[in-house]
Amino acid sequence: MLNPFFIQGTLGEQNLIQDLINEQLKMYGIEVYYMPRKIISKGKIIKDVIFSKFKSAFPIEAYLVNYDGFDNNSIMMSKFGLKINDEMTLIISKERFDTYIIELTKLIDGIENSTRPNEGDLIYVPLSDSLMEIKFVENRKPFYQLQKNYVYELRCELYEFEDDEISTGLQELDAKLSDVGYGAVLTLSGFGITATAYTGIVSGGIQNVNIISGGYRYSTSPTLVVSSPLSGIKARVVGIVSSARRLTSGKSLDKVYIENSGSGYIYQKSPLVTFFGGGGYGASVKVGIATSGSIEIVTLSYPGTGYTKPPIVTFSSPVSGGTTAIAEAFLNSSGGISTIRIVNSGVGYTQPPIVTISAGSTVASGNYIFGEQVIATISGSIAIVKDWDAVTKQLKVSGMGTDFVVGDVVVGAASSARYTIAEYQTYDLQQEYDDSDNIEEEADDIIDFTELNPFGEV
Repeated sequence: MLNPFFIQGTLGEQNLIQDLINEQLKMYGIEVYYMPRKIISKGKIIKDVIFSKFKSAFPIEAYLVNYDGFDNNSIMMSKFGLKINDEMTLIISKERFDTYIIELTKLIDGIENSTRPNEGDLIYVPLSDSLMEIKFVENRKPFYQLQKNYVYELRCELYEFEDDEISTGLQELDAKLSDVGYGAVLTLSGFGITATAYTGIVSGGIQNVNIISGGYRYSTSPTLVVSSPLSGIKARVVGIVSSARRLTSGKSLDKVYIENSGSGYIYQKSPLVTFFGGGGYGASVKVGIATSGSIEIVTLSYPGTGYTKPPIVTFSSPVSGGTTAIAEAFLNSSGGISTIRIVNSGVGYTQPPIVTISAGSTVASGNYIFGEQVIATISGSIAIVKDWDAVTKQLKVSGMGTDFVVGDVVVGAASSARYTIAEYQTYDLQQEYDDSDNIEEEADDIIDFTELNPFGEV
């Protein structure tokens, strides 16, 4: 028999239960931040969310059902490999959500269903410093006490960062999220420092090396050894192989650079160049000797900074006429010049020429803003700024595309900041032991649905 002192469903009785629940949540709960999802784009077939933004965060009290933090069964072996699913169950007040968060989310465009918590919304939990994604919302537990529901039970999993933009405007929250979830780190170059170099002159040095035959089937660049002069300094040259010829496999000799032109060689008797290694055969070259005054070796006095592509190297011309030397620069991984190799050591120099190297990057201005879009001018890649260090010139980004190329000028859509990419490194945002991608790639090699259904056609 029901309690005769309760009418089992009056507004006063329901309000009493709701007030008691609200008070308990404020006493024994924890403060979390509710982050509604703003959907930007969806797939055309199954309407899956491709890109979304989280631009707001509302504090609300919640009771942590899993009082130890996360579920015990967080590590599981599935058909996709070892997967780590940290889970959390939270209870929030239905009245507090309806009268507080719903009223605020109504002002945000792109929120598809603002009448209750939505699957896909995020919960930031300061207690564990974790970002949780709502996977299921239970609104009938307990089941209609006094003919009404009073709480939402939010079953959440640890959020896996993808292409979403998270920029709530709350400094405390954004600061915690600024250094996580990025897909690439771009090392940008500011105003570069120009490299400097010098050279000397010699008599009887190698002026140029002309390729007679590129040879066949080279897998790597062969080692080229120049014979010694009767009296003087032995020259050093370097060969570079290129891609395969039309009717043959392997590579062929494409260029020969002079690292040291040597001295004491006789014009009438060219030195012999012998090829070792490389796996191919048939390459041959002809060496030209400078009759007088060629450059010997180009020495770097400062490698420079901020280079994203090899700079132009030029030499002053011989005073009394002759042939001006030609050389090319090669870069190291940090944006400086690693070496300068000679293409033509020139002839007719009576004094060492002046070596001029073009300047490094001159594209550098502004500071990127957290959460803004950046667009690369060469590759067209678009990403979202996660963190910007103006001192080290490192930009951490995530988003719709991270296939940048060295030399890209990265422009901030809101800040108009502009810098050039010197190098970049991508990061996998998947869980460390999640093998889903690897299994999918292996499966594609076994069954290929792109051309024909192997099980028959409809």
